[in-house]
Amino acid sequence: AGLDIDMQQPGAGKELLDEYYKIPGLLKAGKVTQAQVDEKALHVLSAMYALKLTPTGWGAKPDDISSDAHRAVALKTITESTVLLKNEANTLPLATAGKKIVMVGKYCKCGKDKKFKQGNAYSGGGSGYVDTDKTITPLEGVKTAITDAQVSYGPDAGAAAGADVAVVCVSAHAEEGWDRKDLKVPDAQELVTAVKAVAKKVVVIAFVPGPVETDWVEGADAVLMLFMPGEQVGPAVAKLLTGAASPNGRLPVSMPKKGEKRFTKEQYPGSPFGDKKMVAHFSDGVLVGYRWNDAMGVPSAYPFGFGLAYTQLQLKGVAATCAGATATVTMQVVNVGAREGVAVPQVYVGFKSLAPAVRQLRGFKKVVVPPGGQSAVSITLTAADWSYYCQASQAWVDAAAKGEKITISVGTSSADLPFTQTLTCSR
Repeated sequence: AGLDIDMQQPGAGKELLDEYYKIPGLLKAGKVTQAQVDEKALHVLSAMYALKLTPTGWGAKPDDISSDAHRAVALKTITESTVLLKNEANTLPLATAGKKIVMVGKYCKCGKDKKFKQGNAYSGGGSGYVDTDKTITPLEGVKTAITDAQVSYGPDAGAAAGADVAVVCVSAHAEEGWDRKDLKVPDAQELVTAVKAVAKKVVVIAFVPGPVETDWVEGADAVLMLFMPGEQVGPAVAKLLTGAASPNGRLPVSMPKKGEKRFTKEQYPGSPFGDKKMVAHFSDGVLVGYRWNDAMGVPSAYPFGFGLAYTQLQLKGVAATCAGATATVTMQVVNVGAREGVAVPQVYVGFKSLAPAVRQLRGFKKVVVPPGGQSAVSITLTAADWSYYCQASQAWVDAAAKGEKITISVGTSSADLPFTQTLTCSR
C-alpha cells in the first residue's frame, strides 16, 4: 500500500496508533501543506479509478467480477502447488469404482470455525482473506466428481468404520496479527490414529499456512498438503484424489521434526506469548529454514524442495562445467513410470565465505515429462550466484574471484543432493 494509505485503527489512544488524526493540526501549524495532502490523496484516488472503484460505487454492492476463466486459474494454481508428502503403495490416485469413501473431519465439510477470529481453514485470516459465498468444500467437490463410489461424511472416526478409503481433512489455521503459538496441526494425531484403526486406507488432506509438525503423517497411507488453497479447494481435492490432476508442488519451507530445538522461546513464538508487550527476537542470522538444518546437521521431517509425484522420475547424466564466470548445469530428467509427471531439479551453491550457511538454492526448473520419456534440463549460474555481501566494504563480493572453490550440488530437495561437484569459476 505504500505510505499514502493508512491501514491502522483510527483515532488517538488506539492499540495501533493512527497518525493521520494529527493532519488537521499539522496543517494549521504549517508543518504540512495542503498541496502535500492533495498529492497523497491523488495517489490513492488514481489507484481506485484505475480499478474502477469510483466514488459512485461506494456503498453499493460491487459487480461480481469472477468468471469461469478466473476459477480455472484458481483451480490450476491449487493443483500445481499441492505437495504430495506421502504415497504408500501408490494409494493415490484412488481407484474409486464400487468403493466406500468417507470424508472425515469438520474441515472436509466447512472451512469456517468459531475458534477463528479471522478467515477460514482454506484461506487463513487477515489481509489475504476474501469472504466469498462461492467456496466449494472438499466434500462437495468429491461428491460431484466421484459418481462411481459411495461417498459419505462424518465429523470423527466413527463414520469411517469399514471404509475402503477415509479422507481426513485437518487444518493448522493462522491469522494476521499474531504468530501461531506452536507448529502443531490441531487434532491431527488423534484423528488420524482413530481413523487408521477402522478404515482400510487413510488419505490426509492438510491445509497449512507454513511449517508444521508432521508426526501424524506416520498413520496415513497418503498425504496431500495444500497451502491456503481458497474457494476452489473442493474441485482441486477431487481432481488430486482421482488423478485427473497431479500434485506438482514442492515444499517452500522445511517441515520440522517433533521436538526440534530450532528456536528459543524468545525467538519463537515470543515472550510473553499473547501479551500486548510480547517481543519476538529475530536473532537467527542467515541460518533460516533449510540453512539451519544443513549447518546444524539436523534433518527435517520433510526438507525444503521436497515433493513426490504420481510417477517415478529420475535425474541422470548430471554435469557441471565452468566457462569463465559462468557455470552450466545439465541433466536429463527421465520418467520411468506410466503417468505424465512433473520434476523440479534444484541446484544449490556453496563456498567458504557463505559460512555459517553450507549452501543455498540458486536455480531450479519445473519440467513436465511424458510417461517413458525424458527431458533435457540446463541451468545457468553466474558470479551473482556465488557472491556474498561484505559488511566491512558494504559491497557484494565474488567468492570465485577471491580464489574460493564453488561447490555445485544437484538433486530434488535441500536434503537429497546426490550430485556434487567442485568448480573453479573466475573471470
